[in-house]
Amino acid sequence: MSDDFLSGLREEPRPEFAGELRSRLREIDERARERRAPRPLRRLTPALASGALVAAVALAFTLEPVRAAAREFLDLFRVKRFAAVPVDPARLERLAQGGLDFKTLVADQVQVVVPPEKPQEVATPEAGALAAGIALAQPAALPAPYELAAAAVTRPGHYRVQVDTAKLESLALAAGADEIEIPAFWNGATVDVELPPSLMLRYARPVEAGASPSPEDAIVLVQSAAPNVVLPEGFDLATLGRLGLRVAGMSAEEAQSFSQAIDWRTTLLVPVPVQGGTYREVGVAGERGLLVTFTPPTKPGPDGATRRARQRSLLLWSASDKAYALSGPGGGGELLEMAQSVR
Repeated sequence: MSDDFLSGLREEPRPEFAGELRSRLREIDERARERRAPRPLRRLTPALASGALVAAVALAFTLEPVRAAAREFLDLFRVKRFAAVPVDPARLERLAQGGLDFKTLVADQVQVVVPPEKPQEVATPEAGALAAGIALAQPAALPAPYELAAAAVTRPGHYRVQVDTAKLESLALAAGADEIEIPAFWNGATVDVELPPSLMLRYARPVEAGASPSPEDAIVLVQSAAPNVVLPEGFDLATLGRLGLRVAGMSAEEAQSFSQAIDWRTTLLVPVPVQGGTYREVGVAGERGLLVTFTPPTKPGPDGATRRARQRSLLLWSASDKAYALSGPGGGGELLEMAQSVR
């Protein structure tokens, strides 16, 4: 069949159509260029977290080796889930003494946009939740004879970190992690971390008049909303995470395998000392949580006498876009029962 009849129907397009077409093609080109251009990537993730809520972790970590390990590297991770990472505090201490710990290397690159504030006591948990901008959650069940002793709000602040690839490479070299390549385009990039206020509820046993409460007996519940983390596009948390794992003491193969097994966008790494610390995954109100148990080193008391340190536990979980940290004495059984009742 001939298609000559189609040629007979051909006519020149209207001038208006041609102008609209050119404008439309120009708009498509501009959008394509915008997509190719680097731009900040805004991520809002439920935090411990810290954490995926670093402030909550810092308040709840009453175990000094765990606190020290957490401060070294993991402040940039914010999460919905938690994964335990065995760490060697002695190794981190050696790096710190040589000026090659993560905090020392980035100290000059950290800008405090909004400084942190000391915890401020509030009259009631309701007032604290209002000040923290969160919906209040409290445990319905408490271990006998514990009762609410105090409530406080903390404001961890807002920080901006400028990446220095040369210093990260120095850290990788010191940790024996020369297999990790730090991308050159990271240099000068900025990472913004805005930590939200958190509410801390402290529970204690009643004390007789004139007696001093024992801080070791306290149970602390910390809760917070999600932090606001802004990363440059192309900033690979998995690479930074592998470096952290290597600094913590993992082999290259272990760090690679661990890195591939987790989602760095939603997982907070919780450091657990390789000696004296244990951990296990637990269920908390239908969510997965992490229970860490540790016996602090024995230290002389004020009278010079040496007393056996009491076992302590830390329970972390996330629910309803909030993150929780519950710490206290014991092996974690009472904490787990208490956490199941938090509503």
